[in-house]
Amino acid sequence: MVAPSKSGRLNINVRHKAQRGIAILALRILHDAWPATAADSTITRKTDEDAISDVLRWNMVAAKQRIDPVPEMKFLREPQSDRPELDTPLGLIDIMVSYTWDESTYLTMECKRISSTTNSLALKYVRNGINRFASGKYSAGHAFGIVVGYVICGSPDGCVDRVSKTLAKEPKNRTGLDAKFGWVADVETIYGQTLYRTKHLQRDHNNSIELIHTFLSLN
Repeated sequence: MVAPSKSGRLNINVRHKAQRGIAILALRILHDAWPATAADSTITRKTDEDAISDVLRWNMVAAKQRIDPVPEMKFLREPQSDRPELDTPLGLIDIMVSYTWDESTYLTMECKRISSTTNSLALKYVRNGINRFASGKYSAGHAFGIVVGYVICGSPDGCVDRVSKTLAKEPKNRTGLDAKFGWVADVETIYGQTLYRTKHLQRDHNNSIELIHTFLSLN
């Protein structure tokens, strides 16, 4: 367990290292939980993302229990994204990975349906997913975030291509995209899986957050 500083914020180097480790572990659990989720009789390509995330969260809990020793983390469904200086919540996080006693050190997983055959879902992935991190609505001041794409068209590669191109076309003042970093394929973090990474400036928080994207196919 990593303790925060007296200000309630982790030292940036400690925070980056700690959240990277948590992000990798959460992603491994996510991928271990996905086969049972995709095989669930209640889940089809027409199922809305909230219902998919409901099933996925509990399968992640089950997958976590199979690890020895069991990781000290919780998967919370739709907790509030908020900050102590604000009177109202900013939004609801799809799956929050809670891993310390301090509320400021969670990891956010944002989940979106995605298809390679239409641009509307790719726009939602960017505008209602990525941009929520860039604006600080989710994970303000955090080092990492995760975006999960529920692939409903049978073509993960096509979805990756559509999302990356859509992101590149959207206004940089909204996405905070670090164009120099780009859209990076990652085949090393999790054995047998291809992830994608982007960086985004959270201007209001003077912070750069790295988003890890993973695309999971529905039957």
